[in-house]
Amino acid sequence: MARPSKSAKVIQLEGNAHRTKAELAVRAAAEEGTLSGNGMRERSDVRLNLVAHKEFRRLRKLFQAIDKDDELYSQAINDYCLIHAECVAIQSKIDRIEEDLEYLEARRDEMEADDYFRLRSELYDKELKFSAQLDRKRDRKRAIEDKNLMNIQSALRSIPKTPETKTSALREALLGTG
Repeated sequence: MARPSKSAKVIQLEGNAHRTKAELAVRAAAEEGTLSGNGMRERSDVRLNLVAHKEFRRLRKLFQAIDKDDELYSQAINDYCLIHAECVAIQSKIDRIEEDLEYLEARRDEMEADDYFRLRSELYDKELKFSAQLDRKRDRKRAIEDKNLMNIQSALRSIPKTPETKTSALREALLGTG
């Protein structure tokens, strides 16, 4: 798989690119042209969902801190926040099923064996169904995270591999530090 192209800032930080200053200036201008200049906007469906709204506010602060608060990210971040809220809701259902299983286990002696095993089996089936839904939603969240610098691996891809060690050969020759 090919590596994604580096931004103009990253190329300038590396300092060992084969691109000219003019090419870097054109690239930087093109990158600036890809941003709208408007901040992220929260959709009404996200605003009405308390969990999604809280997550959106948290992410907007983080994106503002890294100068990535742009409206072009809004759709993905809004979707991410709704998926996050769905994950929280599914997890609460799983927790409730686990509580029901504990309650059922505590009442095991009061029930007939057939009823106990039928109810336990139904609860386990529901838990598996919700767990599968939760896994699918988490996979969707990870895909959005990968595309939007929201995890360590995707953020590291935008960092230069080596620090800038650019020294001028002419300066070294004139100063005699070579």
